Amino acid sequence: MKKIPILIDTDPGVDDFFCIALGCMFQERFDLKAVTTIGGNNLTDVTTRNALNILKLFHREDVPVARGNDSYLAKPFGEPVARFHGANGIGNVILENSDRRIDELAACDKIYETALSCDGELVLVTVGPETNLALAFLKYPDLKKMIRKIVVMGGSLTEGNVTAYAEANIYHDVKAAKIVFESGIPIDMIGLNVTREAPLKRSILDQTDAIDDTVKDVVSRLIEFRNEESMHDAIAISSLLDDQIIGFRNADITIIDDDKEKEGMTHTIFNENALNRAAVNIDVYRYYELMKELLRRCHFN
Repeated sequence: MKKIPILIDTDPGVDDFFCIALGCMFQERFDLKAVTTIGGNNLTDVTTRNALNILKLFHREDVPVARGNDSYLAKPFGEPVARFHGANGIGNVILENSDRRIDELAACDKIYETALSCDGELVLVTVGPETNLALAFLKYPDLKKMIRKIVVMGGSLTEGNVTAYAEANIYHDVKAAKIVFESGIPIDMIGLNVTREAPLKRSILDQTDAIDDTVKDVVSRLIEFRNEESMHDAIAISSLLDDQIIGFRNADITIIDDDKEKEGMTHTIFNENALNRAAVNIDVYRYYELMKELLRRCHFN
């Protein structure tokens, strides 16, 4: 099977940890070209350091990390969400520090450079606010022709988690999300209505042999920190590894930016002729089997 060239745009983040892990460890399926970072769960300096350290943990220091913006398009970052991601962004777990430097390019420029090298085949996996990608589209109008697909962890077909209507990744930078969703690039939106259906239980570790002790300890502590809740970002990238994990319906998706109460809502109308797709269900069993396989691959001795 041909590898999928991917770039992960992320704000690590406990659930981002698992997304990056999947991108690292399924090398027969993914050609992980780069990781770009943005603030959101924490400041950009912190999320960038986390990305470097996560890649080190999974022995993928060949993957470049490019640092993103220090604010959203139209407003500054809010306070770090320590309740959900810990003071350090990754559940207060201390990872071994990487001594690598970040890429010389800013995140928006790295996205463009990477797309240029992939002959129209690049898939963007965006699991944080859409700031970097929006900046790239604004700076490089021809970029839109170079992206095969965008997989977005964001939005919801039901209720949000920041307001009654809005999910965090969309809400934090509504202006950026609107630019991305109006780009004309096919988007797979994997929202809270699906990701909430698959909490990651600690018992998954008991069903997995041969896992590296360090990885096992980190994973155990992250699952415990989140009280066995869903790892939303992992589910998004999982859709590229097994096309039977997520059920989609074609849909027209609009980002609401002109209604204060509903700001950041992903207004969705199903339409079989629409360019975009919205996730409507998840095969939890297949997802759990994929996560077990991820952990089985973590033996670096």
